[in-house]
Amino acid sequence: MKYFIRLILLCFSIALFSQEPYNPKYIFPKTLTIDSLQRTEDINLFYLKPVQYIGNFQKEISLEYADSDRYSKILENNYKSKNYKDLNREFMTRKYENISIFVDTTQRTPLKKTDLDTLKISPEEYNAKMDSLYYGKQITHPIPYISTYYDGFPVTIHNFGNKESIIGFGNNVVLELEALDKENKWQKIYPYRYYGCGTGIHFFVLKPGEIATVFEPRLSGDFHTRLRYRIGNIVSNLFEGNINYQYIGTKAY
Repeated sequence: MKYFIRLILLCFSIALFSQEPYNPKYIFPKTLTIDSLQRTEDINLFYLKPVQYIGNFQKEISLEYADSDRYSKILENNYKSKNYKDLNREFMTRKYENISIFVDTTQRTPLKKTDLDTLKISPEEYNAKMDSLYYGKQITHPIPYISTYYDGFPVTIHNFGNKESIIGFGNNVVLELEALDKENKWQKIYPYRYYGCGTGIHFFVLKPGEIATVFEPRLSGDFHTRLRYRIGNIVSNLFEGNINYQYIGTKAY
């Protein structure tokens, strides 16, 4: 009997260990300093959720912020296009048994936002240059852009099961943000994000044993609360943060 109980406890411990949060340390270029990272209160500034890393767990991962939206080279081995009806049915259901989400706000990761430098070029000049490029002409001077880096943190999704799971499409993980309102009820801040045009977009999966990481912006706002991320029926650990209360709906779900 004692041997049986020890065996049960051992199996339980192994099961818990297999679901421990996988939170690598992310190392970004030394040219970026923590003090230079800005904050945003706009929940839509980084609309899509591009994958920053996918693969086996590593204690330290060096990479730069990736902002490609429709396709990512690192997802080449994870894209799926065959049996679309079955893939779509699985995606629309999104009932996971083998996925965990871990939010690590102790780390600070950069998110890059590139915009047209309107101090160096007018909208009319920009349109003229784009017309020239469209007609195959050479432009004398390159179009000036300016990049701003925002403060963020890593959200790591782990597949601890033995089968593939769809977690997104294109280069967009279907993360949803939720927050506790003033009545201590969970409210959805935004649902999963999608593309205006889905032509050529494929689902991608997280394979058994893999982790995928998304960098999320550290929001500023007038309301301090607890937040969490969701994929289908799976929610992340809770974390504290700020958000403008205008983004929090009046009806709980």
